[in-house]
Amino acid sequence: MTLCYCLITDLPERLCQWPAIFVVPSFSFEVEHILSEGNSALMTEGKTTRLTRYQKHNILDVMAAEIYKYKAYPSTIQIAWAAEALVIKHPCLKEKGSKKGYDGWLNSLRFKMGNYRNKLSRAGIKDVAVNAGKRSRFNPEGGASRASIKRPRRGEVNYLPNYPKEKVIRLWKPRGLRWLNSSRGPQQIDMILIHQHMQRTFALRREEIVHSAPPIAELQDRWPALLCEAQLYSEFHRITNQNLPFNFFAALDKYTPQLLKLYKKRKTSSFAQKMEAVLVAYEEQDKNDIGAARTAALAAGLPLYLKEDSSEVFKTCKDDLAAAQEGAVALVAVVNDEKVPAGVPFETQHVMIVLEDQFVMSHRSWADSVVILFGLVYALHLSYPEKLNGFFEFIQVVLLGLDDGRKQLKPKLQALKNELE
Repeated sequence: MTLCYCLITDLPERLCQWPAIFVVPSFSFEVEHILSEGNSALMTEGKTTRLTRYQKHNILDVMAAEIYKYKAYPSTIQIAWAAEALVIKHPCLKEKGSKKGYDGWLNSLRFKMGNYRNKLSRAGIKDVAVNAGKRSRFNPEGGASRASIKRPRRGEVNYLPNYPKEKVIRLWKPRGLRWLNSSRGPQQIDMILIHQHMQRTFALRREEIVHSAPPIAELQDRWPALLCEAQLYSEFHRITNQNLPFNFFAALDKYTPQLLKLYKKRKTSSFAQKMEAVLVAYEEQDKNDIGAARTAALAAGLPLYLKEDSSEVFKTCKDDLAAAQEGAVALVAVVNDEKVPAGVPFETQHVMIVLEDQFVMSHRSWADSVVILFGLVYALHLSYPEKLNGFFEFIQVVLLGLDDGRKQLKPKLQALKNELE
C-alpha cells in the first residue's frame, strides 16, 4: 500500500460567478459615516463629498477585495459595473464633469486591482502567483509581462484554487485513485469515497493540469476517476459552479425549435443546399424523439450556420478500431451503416470521444457525447478545436452563459445570439 500526503479542499474557493448586480460592501466605520453624511448633504444642498487620501484608499481596498471574491482578473467592463454600483449606492461620490460619473473610480479600481494582485502574489495565492516572475525592472530576465498569462478565459469560477494550509491528511494513492483500474468488480467500488477523494484533491489536480498540461494518456493513468461521467460533471461544477448536463439540455431544448426555424429561413445558396438535406433527413425521424431534434440542431445545422467545417471533429465509422484512429479531438459515431443521412448520426451504436488519438469515454447518445466532450475541455484545460471554435463558443456563451466579460463574440455568433434572444 502506497501512502502519500495530500491537502484537502472540501469546497472550491469561489462559489458563484460575477453577479448580475454588484453589491457594494461596507467600508470602515469612519468612511461609512462620511458617506452617509455626504449622501444626506447631496440631497439637501447638492454638495458632493471630498475624501481624504486614507478614506479613498479604504474604499478602493475594500472594493478590490470584493471584486477578487468573484474574479482575480476582471475585465474593464466588470470593473466599470463595480464603479457604477459604487456611485449608485453613494451618489455623493459621483464625479462632476465625468461623462458617466464614475470614470475616475474606474481608473482607480483598475490600478488598485493590479496592486492587489501583486500583494496576493507575494503572499502565495495561487491563481495570481502563477503569473509571478514576469519581466520587470527588478526581474529583467523574466518572461514578457503579457506572455502566457494564466487566467480564466472561459468563465471559470475556480481556475486555480489554493491549498487550505490548515488541513493535511494521508490518503491511499489519492492522486490517481489507481485502484479504479484494478480487477475489482463495479459493485466493490465505493463511488462516495471516490467523490470525496476527488473533491479533496481538486486543488492539486488543477495545479498539475494548468501548470504542466500533461498528455491525455498520462492523465488517464493519474486521474482515472476524472474520466467517469459522474465525476467529470462534478469537476465541471467545481470549476464553473454549473450543473453541466442540466443547464446544457435545458438551454438546448429551449433553443432547438428556434434554431431549426432559422435554418429553414436561411436562403444563401451553399448553405441552403446542405441544410435542406439535413432538414429532409430530420423530417424522416420520429418527431417524438427529442434526441433527433437535438442532433439535427447541433451536429450539422449549427456548424453549417456558422460556416465552420466539422468534418475533422464529428465523424462516423463502422467499428471501434477505426474510431480510435480518428484524430486529436473527435466525436466518432459508430454506426451500423456508413451511409448516414446527410451526414447526421441520428442512430448510433455508441459515440466514442477521442482526445490526442486516445479513446477516453463513450456514450450511446450523440448529444450527450457533445456534453461530455465540452466537460472534458474544461476539466483537462484544453483548447477548442480550431475549426469548430464558434460551435464550442455557442455552447459556452449562449447555452451555458459562461461569459467572462472580456471577449467579443465573432459577428456570425453574435448575430445568432441576437436572433435567439
